[in-house]
Amino acid sequence: MQDRLHFKISAALKDILGRDLITDDFIAVFELVKNSYDAYASQVDITFENIESGHGRIIIKDNGKGMSYDDLLKKWLFVAYSAKKEGTEDADFDYRDNIFTNRPFAGAKGIGRFSCDRLGKRLILETTRKGKNSKTEVLLTDWEQFEEDAVSEFVDISLIHETIEQSRHNLEHGTVILIEDLRGEWNRAKYLKLKDSLAKLINPNRGRGEANFKIFIHVEEESSRDFTETDEYNKVNGEVVNFIFDTLGLKTTKIQSLISKNGKYITTKLYDGGTIIYKIKEINTFSELADISYTIYYLNRSAKITFTKKMGIRSTNYGHIFLYKNGFRIYPYGEPGEDPLKIDKRKAQGHNRYLGTREIIGQIEIYSQSDQLKETSSRGDGLIKTRAYYELEELFWKVLRRLEKYVVDVQRWGLSIEDTGDDGDIQTRVADLIATLTGSSDLLDFKYTDNFLTFLEKSQSESAETIVKNLNSLALESGNVKLITQAEKAAKVLNQIQIARREAQLEADKSRATAVLAEKELNETVSENLFLKSVRSQDLDEVVSFLHHIGLGAKNIDNDLKLYLKRLRKERVIEPEELIGVLENILFENRKILTISRFASKANFKLFTAIIDVDLVNYISEYVNNILGLVSTQSPSVKVRFPKNLVFKKEIKPIELNIIIDNILSNARRAHANNVEISMDVISNHLEIRIKNDGKFINPELAERIFELGFTTTSGSGIGLYHIRRILKEIGGKIFLNVENKDYTEFIIKIH
Repeated sequence: MQDRLHFKISAALKDILGRDLITDDFIAVFELVKNSYDAYASQVDITFENIESGHGRIIIKDNGKGMSYDDLLKKWLFVAYSAKKEGTEDADFDYRDNIFTNRPFAGAKGIGRFSCDRLGKRLILETTRKGKNSKTEVLLTDWEQFEEDAVSEFVDISLIHETIEQSRHNLEHGTVILIEDLRGEWNRAKYLKLKDSLAKLINPNRGRGEANFKIFIHVEEESSRDFTETDEYNKVNGEVVNFIFDTLGLKTTKIQSLISKNGKYITTKLYDGGTIIYKIKEINTFSELADISYTIYYLNRSAKITFTKKMGIRSTNYGHIFLYKNGFRIYPYGEPGEDPLKIDKRKAQGHNRYLGTREIIGQIEIYSQSDQLKETSSRGDGLIKTRAYYELEELFWKVLRRLEKYVVDVQRWGLSIEDTGDDGDIQTRVADLIATLTGSSDLLDFKYTDNFLTFLEKSQSESAETIVKNLNSLALESGNVKLITQAEKAAKVLNQIQIARREAQLEADKSRATAVLAEKELNETVSENLFLKSVRSQDLDEVVSFLHHIGLGAKNIDNDLKLYLKRLRKERVIEPEELIGVLENILFENRKILTISRFASKANFKLFTAIIDVDLVNYISEYVNNILGLVSTQSPSVKVRFPKNLVFKKEIKPIELNIIIDNILSNARRAHANNVEISMDVISNHLEIRIKNDGKFINPELAERIFELGFTTTSGSGIGLYHIRRILKEIGGKIFLNVENKDYTEFIIKIH
């Protein structure tokens, strides 16, 4: 004979759904805040009372839609039932005067109510349904009743309920959760950590049409301590605010990738500072993903300093890649010390090729309602590992690799295009990058700004032609009118480039022919001493060579001026940042000309401009004593010291040494120095050059900033030290300010 049996549920189920599942106090508060959000609240107030007296309680109050008596019975008291998941949460709710239509739900497990048990032993719930003539329902729960006897059945534990005419907390509608007999300890450090965690809980980029959702923390016992704090981040009381991504928006390199709501397309934009490098639209090959966006920022040194200054905390202590679903954060993604995406594990396999959690910050935003991207029941363990989740990870790596491609291959871990003084090299690398992108078979559309045409103009690689070819193919295949126009525009620019190249090649051929003819006519010998002792016997061949090299520098300046004069006449407007870059290049070329003209009256010029094997010690000594001493009568006085018979040979262009010495002495002059001492010695197989002066002292805190382009502590342009570091890097050297010398300004140069 068959009969039917039924499961019995122990009262111990409460612990499994409560304290065992909700792993800490913060996550418990998060669950209750998410419930307020799902109830269409625009504000939640979290209040801590009487904590220091030992009779503390937590009050979480919202102005949401509230619950009726039927809601309590059929929803709140129905364990593991989720009206949100079933789609019946708002079946009887009137939206006519409601501004939160279609706000996505943050939770749908039906167990968030057990978060109260994690926080305290006693719960008083007061809720008032939005609507006319609504009464207030009050429910008292003593969680210890469930703990007294595990043999008792869950459904046999009764709760105390009453209905009152109006809210005791002066709410027209909404819910108040009052938790007493707290289980955990609370103090200032824990309040601040809660505030910081809540700031990250809500997606700072909310923008799907929902009304604002604000969270406030109130702890009267901390008010006096807050009063003495000048930093808002260290105050407990007040609104919880997360503005970190707005803060970083235009300060660094970032990539944004968005999957359309219908899941058909992926649109990706890459920005360098305020400049968009490219925008592409491609077919979405990830079948399980839709309505998801990725935003990743690269934190270079400047961005990290800005972060710390504005946030009051280092980026590494704040977090890295956060994950949000329907506007709320999912743990542990982004948490310092946690790495569920295994970013740092990959970084360890190629430290100079990959970005790690110390160099990036950002977020993944999921707005899709798919059950395939669902949070685990044990909050804090991330998303359930489904096929959709693995696709989510795969696309993250695709986006990150594109950012890496730009940072590593284009920027080369250095300055952005807005900060670098590099004229054509970085533009060539950008062109190489975009040539690869436009060649993808999944690409549907490609857009760029006028800045990109500048890159195309300056690029000296074959990538420019590849890009135009790819754009033409893409335009014809897609039939996209805008893309066809872009392709035609790029083709026109390319044609101008090719004409300019041919003209430049003709000029170069003429110059080479002249140089070859002059070289055949020369019959020179190389003296053991690099410098001539007098200008009176200066040979005609040196004059010819001298004029030739000055002409090359002047030609570079002339080309830049012609190019931008032509653009001004045609377009009338050039962006300030672009104009600054042009002027910096012209200034650099002009400095070379000035150095050449001064030096050429004393030196064998061919040795001066070619890459030759030079004794750096002897060269610097003779340059300072034989050249600078004659052509410069301005202060400061310069002395050179080095051990007898010291020799250090290296293949180098002498002009580069001249530029280094000239710039450092020029800075000393502007700092009103009277005396400069240059000392040299060979230490551990490298030449160490120390240059100190008695002029204006440089603050040690500026030791790195003085090498930034445009930064200066004198009346100079802020370019000299930047160029020195650039030259030294190319020849295998480095320069830094000696912060340990408290008496003089001293620079140390090391050349390997």
